[in-house]
Amino acid sequence: MLGKDRLITAGWMLPLLAAAVIYLPPLGMAAVFGLVATIGQWELYRFHFKGGLPAFAWAGCLAGFMVVVGMQSATPLLAPVCGVILVLILRLGSDRDMADALGEAAVVVLGLLYVAVLLGHLGLLHQLEEGARWLFFLMLVTWSGDAAAYYVGSTMGRRKLTLVSPNKTVEGTLGGIGASIGAAYLGMTFTSGLCWWDPLWIGLLLGVCALLGDLTESLFKRGASVKDSSDLIPGHGGILDKVDAFLYTGPALYYYLTFVVRAA
Repeated sequence: MLGKDRLITAGWMLPLLAAAVIYLPPLGMAAVFGLVATIGQWELYRFHFKGGLPAFAWAGCLAGFMVVVGMQSATPLLAPVCGVILVLILRLGSDRDMADALGEAAVVVLGLLYVAVLLGHLGLLHQLEEGARWLFFLMLVTWSGDAAAYYVGSTMGRRKLTLVSPNKTVEGTLGGIGASIGAAYLGMTFTSGLCWWDPLWIGLLLGVCALLGDLTESLFKRGASVKDSSDLIPGHGGILDKVDAFLYTGPALYYYLTFVVRAA
């Protein structure tokens, strides 16, 4: 059963998201994704830095925004490289305990790579021809699979999938992947350039990637002994809780379209 707060939040966030995808230019949409990445990194860093973020971790959050926006340039790898180097230089100049340097630097760099770089692919997807349609396609397939996995798992799930997320079942996983494939065929009606077999492979790919993205964040949360990444979104948890699947499905769809569909 969906909670009242969850429904209210979805009621205003989804139209706002749709309007942004349709009307914002690529750079504006990249800035939105950059803001999401900054907040997501802040949530991730709080898993490790329990007493408040050090200055170089805050700098990592700011670098995440610049990485996402910078990835939309002609040299997309330049921004992540500069971001990683910046974080390491700032940790080098920190007066924090050197015994913690490796772990702290690794966590902040992980935030840049796991959150900012992966999320930056949504901006790259938006830059493609019919980019807005492909973002809607991505949302349709990812959310359909997630909803089906929850419904099938809660009603027919019997066999546990993994200890990382004890509520996930084999039946729910298969139902989610099946729904992703069906949603991909539905999405074929408002996109162009796909052959009849592409939705099958895309649905399968995104269904698996969505599962892996969800499990990755679950692993981090279980390691930090937290239920949600934060309480920023009433009824939904935090930013990472909402975009964890897209961190994997976004790059997967972008590279499928770039190297399979566009190359055919």
